[in-house]
Amino acid sequence: MDLFGDLPEPATSNSASESASLYDDIPIKNDTSATKAQESEKIQINCKRKAEEDDKKSTKLKTSVKYRLSPFYAERQGERDEMQDEHILMEDITQQIPNLHPSVYRVSFFAVYDGHGGARASRFASRHLHKFLLDKFPKGEVSIVEKEMKKTLVETFKKTDEEFLKEATKTKPSWKDGTTATVMVVINETVFIAWLGDSQGVLCRQKEDNSCIPIPLTTEHSPSVYEERIRIQKAGGHVKDGRVLGVLEVSRSIGDGQYKKLGVSCVPDIKKCQLTDQDRYIVLACDGLWKRFSSSECISFTNNLLEDASILESNDKTAMEVRCQNVCQKLANEAVLRLSADNVTVILISVNKT
Repeated sequence: MDLFGDLPEPATSNSASESASLYDDIPIKNDTSATKAQESEKIQINCKRKAEEDDKKSTKLKTSVKYRLSPFYAERQGERDEMQDEHILMEDITQQIPNLHPSVYRVSFFAVYDGHGGARASRFASRHLHKFLLDKFPKGEVSIVEKEMKKTLVETFKKTDEEFLKEATKTKPSWKDGTTATVMVVINETVFIAWLGDSQGVLCRQKEDNSCIPIPLTTEHSPSVYEERIRIQKAGGHVKDGRVLGVLEVSRSIGDGQYKKLGVSCVPDIKKCQLTDQDRYIVLACDGLWKRFSSSECISFTNNLLEDASILESNDKTAMEVRCQNVCQKLANEAVLRLSADNVTVILISVNKT
């Protein structure tokens, strides 16, 4: 019996094509130019595709927004030994939010943090709070996002406080730092303001007779406020001379671990409002400004400067942009001249109909 009778005869062809076909799936070690060219082409295609997507997003933003938001700021250390204020200006963070629903065409984030007892809490909040917000950002169409935003902001503030206190207790002695926070998140044309402490925000809205009125977007979280004092007392703390235990000037904050069991809260109050054709700008500032300016004084002072026709365009900035920046600087300077002994940070967000 032929044991190999059922096996096919080996190929005997010497043709180059048949021989090469045996090794078609094996890369040629020394010839990498073709592979490199293909990889380079793929990278170029991917870059072009990303650029096209970014252009589409940018075009969508420009064509969708009804009101363009332009932020400006100034800060002064004043008489303090250390600058403990921080701020964040992010006009558009939509590209940092994965799988964002097409109905959400703008997400903006602006914030001022006023530290006390040190700069570590305000610095931590300025670096992390908006990132925690992005991690928790609601999914779905804009109506769902707006419905969930208050809950998301509360969770974001709690997360920031929790993570900072973890850092604070790693050292011996523990950090005693705390910070106020006034955060403004804009979803399309809807403004959400979340705040802790005595940094505040005010909206300038124009009336039919062209006069302007200040619309407070925040209220002060002071231990002297009845609801705040009651919460502190129920937790076992007390208020003396308008301060928690006669020391802490605010009743809500991020950080301040030693006061958390005494009723000092990290849960923000939150307001929501719609931008309108009558809105001119929003001012966010720490108490270094508000101790020397009422809301009405701030609006009046700002409008006088914005209407100053002697201030002209400069370099790449329009006359109005120069005036807005000038407002921030003059407000901060004036607060210091009025003997505000605190750090002063002023943010002005211009609202312009597109």
